[in-house]
Amino acid sequence: MKVGITQEKTGKEKRRGQKQRTEEVLLELRYMIAEHDLPPGTRLHELELAHQFSTSRSVVREAFGILEQRGLVNRIHNRGAVVARLDPKEVYEIFDVREVLEGMCTHQATINAPPETWDFYIELFGSVMEKAISDGEIERYIDALEELRREIICWADNTHATNFLDLVYDKARLIKRRVTLLNGRAAIGREMHLEMLKHMRAGEAAAAEDMKKRIIRSAKEWLVRYQDFVM
Repeated sequence: MKVGITQEKTGKEKRRGQKQRTEEVLLELRYMIAEHDLPPGTRLHELELAHQFSTSRSVVREAFGILEQRGLVNRIHNRGAVVARLDPKEVYEIFDVREVLEGMCTHQATINAPPETWDFYIELFGSVMEKAISDGEIERYIDALEELRREIICWADNTHATNFLDLVYDKARLIKRRVTLLNGRAAIGREMHLEMLKHMRAGEAAAAEDMKKRIIRSAKEWLVRYQDFVM
């Protein structure tokens, strides 16, 4: 009996360990795709990645399956996986979804969070990010945007909105990063986010939501204007 229990426990631990390793590899691949270290059209080879991440091919294969579900890779029979190319129609639809859901989350976060929650971000998106952008440190600004996004979603406390946003997160992050890197976009985005944060600090939920929607619509307009460069 003890042997059976021990074997069952060992099996569960092994499966749990493989699941954790798959999540780690998945996170790395998502980051590499979002940062364009693996640009669209790149062939992904199980064996090479297994060596790179010091793991098994089955772990890499599981990660490929999840990436395929998220629309980040296409798997071709007997040819492995390829980083998916961005479809303009799908990208514009993602912006439309983000406008509704992130606007709603901004509204709810303004209501739920203590007003002083936003003091740190007002300072961050004020002189700190203004200087960073002026110095060409766009990556710092992109990191600040991501930190603010997580804070707002956390305070919105809406499981369904969070789940829907998570489904489009990887592609949204990829496009958002490319748009932000366009000359002049970061400066405009910073000013708009600062105005939104001031509305949040004042408890003006409707105004904050409207500004968030304007930010996303503005980014979409830049994307349309520079579509050939971004996609």
